[in-house]
Amino acid sequence: MNHTLRKVTLLVTTTLTLTGMLAPVTAPAVNAEAKASKVIIAPHHGKKYHYSRGCRGLNHARRTKKVTLKWAKQHGYKLCGWEKGYH
Repeated sequence: MNHTLRKVTLLVTTTLTLTGMLAPVTAPAVNAEAKASKVIIAPHHGKKYHYSRGCRGLNHARRTKKVTLKWAKQHGYKLCGWEKGYH
């Protein structure tokens, strides 16, 4: 039943798009840089930045701060070694 509904929806959408009655629906392009425009640093605990507050590299940090990725790179911060495989 679900498969049939999907086919019908696709057929109707395609027909309306081709006849000009419906504007094509596209998802906005989101690049990795836009997703990670904010990063977390531990100001008094090294020079690494993190994408996630739950990163293992922040376990011993008493205080964290959210900054832009651009700011972190300009101030000499590098990506945490625990997160290199994820981004």
